[in-house]
Amino acid sequence: MTVSARFFRWHRWLGWIVAVQVLAWVVGGVVFAWLPFKSWVKGEAAIAPAVQTLPADWAAQVARHLAQGETPRVVSLQSIATASGPALRLRHEEGDTWLSAAGGDLPPTDAVSIERFARTLYRAQGTLAQVDRLAEVPARLLIVRELGHAHDVWRVSFDDPLRTRLYFHGRSGQLLAIRNDAWVLYDLFWRLHVMDYAEGEDFNHGLIQAASLLAFGLVLTGLVLTLLALRRSWRTRERHRREREARPA
Repeated sequence: MTVSARFFRWHRWLGWIVAVQVLAWVVGGVVFAWLPFKSWVKGEAAIAPAVQTLPADWAAQVARHLAQGETPRVVSLQSIATASGPALRLRHEEGDTWLSAAGGDLPPTDAVSIERFARTLYRAQGTLAQVDRLAEVPARLLIVRELGHAHDVWRVSFDDPLRTRLYFHGRSGQLLAIRNDAWVLYDLFWRLHVMDYAEGEDFNHGLIQAASLLAFGLVLTGLVLTLLALRRSWRTRERHRREREARPA
């Protein structure tokens, strides 16, 4: 078997092995390049997230809460707009505590308060289609999880062209995420791109390392075949030139 035939066989087998993954990489690159990231994928064209500043008496609110009993050490404090109104979120080592900025515990959410809050955030042209409370967010396109493995959330769906979906914390009504069909498509190809089909976050694992080596081998054998073809073409032209020069005048 000649060198050219051997490299052609290797190139062909490598092509069959990595063809699907290379196609996913290329198509994913096209999707990443052409989908408007901020306005579509991130949903910034459809939503105006509420900005909530700390209330003037936040220190007194927290002090009254801590005085009611033993509370684990507070790690952070946030002022957050929720479906139940402005709230203080106290994050401590054992979880979160929600306080109303008006005083006392934060009232629980319901479908009416979630719908009202979603309407104040939404600024696109669609209309509200549905409000659901989900124990678990179902996967889309088999492997895409719009909210990770979160439990007990509200989902508000709108009927705009991108089918915008807003997710809210089940207890507090805090806006957790903005999702739509463009985000799902982007996330699908991102998972295919990094070959992490579970979480979509690990891009330094054995599977992608093996695939990248095989793809490099495909490129390398193709380069060798190209050089061999150029050498063969050059030799053919040289032979024809010598034959022309050897012909009698």
